[in-house]
Amino acid sequence: MAKKFPEDFVKVGWKNIALEPTKASFKKDNADYWGQFTARENKIEVQEEAEGIDLANTLLHEVLHAIVYHSSLNQDGGALKDGGTCEDREEQTVNSISNWLMGVFRDNPWFLPFLMENIDMPKTTPKKSK
Repeated sequence: MAKKFPEDFVKVGWKNIALEPTKASFKKDNADYWGQFTARENKIEVQEEAEGIDLANTLLHEVLHAIVYHSSLNQDGGALKDGGTCEDREEQTVNSISNWLMGVFRDNPWFLPFLMENIDMPKTTPKKSK
């Protein structure tokens, strides 16, 4: 099988999270999923069949789940814990954000390269006003 991702892991904060293509089909409540983040195993699995925008969106979606988990947003007292079921609130939040971000990335081809070019640029010294 050809390599699915350019790297074997994605760095999210201080964690290196393994990226694993898998043949497994993820089903939950009769819904199909392209991928899953498993915090206990510290990995993101994505179905081998995913490609193009489905692959990109799935990877972004699962990275957002990792961010939610590692930032404790879904833990007791976290913003996604109170009211309703935590899992439902997290899934809706992550799905909405990842879908909207994919649209921004697709519709603005300059956006990601611009961010990448500017991420490590030192701040310029602000000019003093007269």
